[in-house]
Amino acid sequence: MDREYVNGTPGVVNRGRWLAPTLPVSDASSEQLRRRIRSTVRVQNQAAAARAEAAAELERRHGTELVETVLREDGLLSRRRARSEVIVAGGLEELPRTREGFHKGDISPENVRILVGANQRGTIDEEQLLDEARSQSPDKFAATVRKHEQRRAEDDGVSKLVFQRSRRFAKITTDLHDGMTVLYGRFDPVTGAQIETAVSAMMNDLWHREDPRSRVSAGQRMADAIAELVTRQRKDGGVQDVRLLVIADYDTVAGRLGNPRLGDGTPVPAGTLRRLACDAQVLPAIFSGSSTPLDLGRARRTASGPQRAALVARDKHCVGCGAKASWCQAHHIRHWQDGGPTNIDNMTLLCTRCHHMVHDQDWTVEQTPTGTYYLRRPARQPGRPPRQPNPRYRRRRKRPIKQRK
Repeated sequence: MDREYVNGTPGVVNRGRWLAPTLPVSDASSEQLRRRIRSTVRVQNQAAAARAEAAAELERRHGTELVETVLREDGLLSRRRARSEVIVAGGLEELPRTREGFHKGDISPENVRILVGANQRGTIDEEQLLDEARSQSPDKFAATVRKHEQRRAEDDGVSKLVFQRSRRFAKITTDLHDGMTVLYGRFDPVTGAQIETAVSAMMNDLWHREDPRSRVSAGQRMADAIAELVTRQRKDGGVQDVRLLVIADYDTVAGRLGNPRLGDGTPVPAGTLRRLACDAQVLPAIFSGSSTPLDLGRARRTASGPQRAALVARDKHCVGCGAKASWCQAHHIRHWQDGGPTNIDNMTLLCTRCHHMVHDQDWTVEQTPTGTYYLRRPARQPGRPPRQPNPRYRRRRKRPIKQRK
């Protein structure tokens, strides 16, 4: 796929033209379709870079307000998106290598936005992040940049956490169309992890209370969990018992903890770790030593608390789709009913959807040479009868609601 810019046409300036493929998708091979997707993504990146360059120049000539108006009216962008694009366009001036990769189509607009934001918060090493910016998805790249900022921070990331906390925000509004109450909030990573832990625990409790024949959606269950946490107190009048998983490496030479981080890998300043140890219920996780049994063999079927902590520290998220660890269950790689032990080496984190894919659709958990677990799609074998779903993981159909006569 190519592109060309037509200049000099009467009444038209810098009109971009994308030469679309003529081969129908039904006649294209799978590899041709993959190349077509990659090419269109590259063209989108290049088009976004050209727009950012034009926006930056127009802002220099006429100011921010005009550029935002053009993006909203001519580009049909929301006010928030238009303002974001203007900020990114201006910030690219300080990141020449990023700007070059953006114009070549190697870096996505989302990763460019992450780089610009990090550079505006403080000086980053652009060269160290370029390879990851080209190869990682925005979710993964955002985590990479956070770790990079933590390593380069002179105060162990304390100032960044203070800045994030200063921008905390929440509001309760009423939707004018249907009268529903809308909650919205932004929190620093540590507070956010505590909130997510509490909500996930309550969601799990509500799931066990539900009638299996008429389960609500995950979104509805989360709404119920938040309402339960906000409006109800414990019977003893105390606060909600929430345990926060904070992972740290132990330096045997120095005899102290280092590199503290949340379960998803978000760095935590050492001072914050000490405060949490005093003010919150931090779940200690010892991954080597006789005091914490991580290999339970056939003694029990479900993972223990320390085992789950070790799984979160190792896998960080669902090994299939990347869903957050709080949404996952501990899965036996060699199934329990087939003699699989409840040991760390035989377990991994899977969300409910990926769990069903393993038990009902023949997907398998595999391990890379570096020790990372992932899901492998089942190989097609003509004539092989489909595997019978495990009744334990079979999805239940909701019973139709009978209409009253």
